[in-house]
Amino acid sequence: MHWSHDQELDTKNNFGFVYIITRKKTKRAYIGCKQYFVKKNKKKVESDWRVYTGSSKTLNEEIKELGKSQFRFEIIGEYKNKRSLRYYECYYQFINHVLTAKLEGIGDPAYYNNYIGGKFYRPVQEPSE
Repeated sequence: MHWSHDQELDTKNNFGFVYIITRKKTKRAYIGCKQYFVKKNKKKVESDWRVYTGSSKTLNEEIKELGKSQFRFEIIGEYKNKRSLRYYECYYQFINHVLTAKLEGIGDPAYYNNYIGGKFYRPVQEPSE
């Protein structure tokens, strides 16, 4: 498993987790969330969270090309229900300015994220002065 976390994961009592995946060389990152279990045919089954590498097409292309060892996969926090999971995913995306932050020195996007909560999309215009 490629996920790291400060403490043991509690998949039985939590709904899912918020994570950050960072490319070690460039520091470009992706913030998202993943459920531990999903419903299939009205049954609760484990999701693919153990091997999951995010939903960003660009990120996954780079992971495939460079290998997982070139990325850090960190779990930020676990949450007991879907509402909390989705809230904290958005919270971490907003406080880290995933749609507007730039990599220092080169000006490229600091995050692979292209949207937040399906409502806010890149590019976001800077405020008028």
